[in-house]
Amino acid sequence: MIELYTVPAGIPDEIEHDRPVVVLDIFRASTSIAAALNAGASRIYFAGSIAEAEAIKAERGGDVIMAGERKGYRIEGYDLGNSPREMTPDILSGRDVIFNSTNGTKLLRRFENSQHVIVGSFVCLDAVVTYVHAFAQDPIVCCAGTVGKFSGEDTLAAGMIISHLHRMGRKGDDASDFARRLVENHPGQWREWAIQSKHGCYLASIGLAEDLEYCTELNRFSFMAIKEGEAIVRREM
Repeated sequence: MIELYTVPAGIPDEIEHDRPVVVLDIFRASTSIAAALNAGASRIYFAGSIAEAEAIKAERGGDVIMAGERKGYRIEGYDLGNSPREMTPDILSGRDVIFNSTNGTKLLRRFENSQHVIVGSFVCLDAVVTYVHAFAQDPIVCCAGTVGKFSGEDTLAAGMIISHLHRMGRKGDDASDFARRLVENHPGQWREWAIQSKHGCYLASIGLAEDLEYCTELNRFSFMAIKEGEAIVRREM
């Protein structure tokens, strides 16, 4: 059975380590990670805090791109923030990245011991669905939320992924079914709802409305982002 957790606090401390996990932080870490890999980044190391990012940088020898945000703004001293529109080949091609966001990378750290972690997004939707459906086990879908609170855009993305899996014969728990029905019953509204979410409105208020359009584009990319060891890498489908 597909399990959906709409806030990080609901995720069990212990899950099966060989079960696929889909992590969602639509605005914006999940999308920016995919954009960075599309721009040619080699590996993306995810940090749960500024101190952890510095420790990873020291371990990697310092020749890395630092990307991340707090409250939507680029962290002081970092090369990049958390905008998918910043992720360009001239900066990232062939480079390793240390990524540190308020919500998404912190959630990724919770699954560092899981074997199959997928960074879910609208921009890689079909690739994520295809990859997850290949597993015998049903996935756990986890939303990063916004500072521990519910985020509508993450749950809408979860509902979209689960809807596709449901059509492939997968069954879900109550949270999965409600998220699925939300997008299925309102096919023309999910994007508007995501953009008008509380976090979406906040990002628009600080000049990042174009990011919201990018983050809600379906299947911009045909690959997906998965955890390989301690980093996120590109996997072609």
